[in-house]
Amino acid sequence: MTERETSAGFHVGGETVQTYNDEHYKKLRERWGLGDDFLATFDFTKNMKGGGGKGGDLMGFTTDKLFIVKEVNPGDQKSLLKITEDYAQHLLDPHGSLLARFFLHFSRKGKDFLVMNNWMPPPRYDAVDSMEELGFDLKTNYNRFDLKGCADDKTLVALGEPVHAVHKRIFNVGMWCGDALWTPERKRYFEGKKHAREVKFHVSQATHDEISKQTKRDVAFLQKWGLMDYSLVVSYHGVPRTHLDVARSVYAGTSDGGAQPYLAASKDTLYISYVGIIDFLQDWTCAKKVAMCVKCCERNKATIPPVPY
Repeated sequence: MTERETSAGFHVGGETVQTYNDEHYKKLRERWGLGDDFLATFDFTKNMKGGGGKGGDLMGFTTDKLFIVKEVNPGDQKSLLKITEDYAQHLLDPHGSLLARFFLHFSRKGKDFLVMNNWMPPPRYDAVDSMEELGFDLKTNYNRFDLKGCADDKTLVALGEPVHAVHKRIFNVGMWCGDALWTPERKRYFEGKKHAREVKFHVSQATHDEISKQTKRDVAFLQKWGLMDYSLVVSYHGVPRTHLDVARSVYAGTSDGGAQPYLAASKDTLYISYVGIIDFLQDWTCAKKVAMCVKCCERNKATIPPVPY
């Protein structure tokens, strides 16, 4: 489906925008309790920055960090128009889904944009009156991961601190001759990648079963449409069990309108987790086939056809 229509009265940042297939996205907004004015105060000038994708697409967060506005490149635009109706039906199915929730697809000043939920809403530390009086560092046990089930797994945040990507590019000969010439940032990034492949998350048995069932269902949907290179993102926060009130404060208002955040507890620790699937609009194109050949000497990478992916 490639229809473009103007949604009367739909405003983004004070502008009336042209939408794509909004009869389907409207159902998703209604399901998750969003009015047609939920982006009325979004500021394109202040909020949008480059770096929302490998090609440097624009991306920005709403003030509450619950939604992402992202520029859509031509390849993703083609995929999105193709799957819209089936995608909306998939998300509305009572079996549930971990796929990022798209709430609006629109065009502005010659560029296309997509609005989705943020599967890793940050803790609201400012909700705590005094961090010093807690008796522990609330930020220390907060982590984020981007997982593909291969050597492309990576840690995004470790123990409350961002892990910046330092890639081992083919033209950087020094990085391929052992780690003696690696910078501290490269070493930390590499250790984060290893950790991401091995990390385990504390969830209840019921949550484990729900995540497993929904992931299988989502992967089958993506395979059907020939999509690949997507990620399972996880944010994971451990808080002393004696400070349940603190956990409630820093995650107040971040609920996804469903089961998340997931909660689990050990004897001493309460674990708060968010899990979702993002970046799933990549089609298996000729460029990806060439990239797979170029990377033939690299093991366990994400550039493979949709079914084995």
